Amino acid sequence: MDNEESLDESQGSTKSVKGKRGVIRGNADTSVLINVWGEAEIKYALSSLKRNYKIFEMISTELCKIGFSRSAEECRTKMKSLRKLYKQAVLHNNTSGSGRSKFIWFDEMAQIFRTDPPIHPL
Repeated sequence: MDNEESLDESQGSTKSVKGKRGVIRGNADTSVLINVWGEAEIKYALSSLKRNYKIFEMISTELCKIGFSRSAEECRTKMKSLRKLYKQAVLHNNTSGSGRSKFIWFDEMAQIFRTDPPIHPL
């Protein structure tokens, strides 16, 4: 991850910045991506499968239905970046003497990671 991406995500900028792995998206499509990611069936599939490229293709398809054309690889990269920024914010917030993190997607990401995906019996 480069510094431009970190600043873009943590401060809520809506501009697109060219990073090492493609265009870093603005707030609208990041919000939609997080909402799709938070769906129970997506969370379950991502947690239960090690080879999950098909899941990222499903996420890409869902984004296309809503009007955001993103490849499966772009979705995967963005989700990895968001997960990393969330973990950094949690660590920062748990450090004594630190102020609260300004990561704008913290609450949405916390909702995804706080709730376990439902268990589907065989």
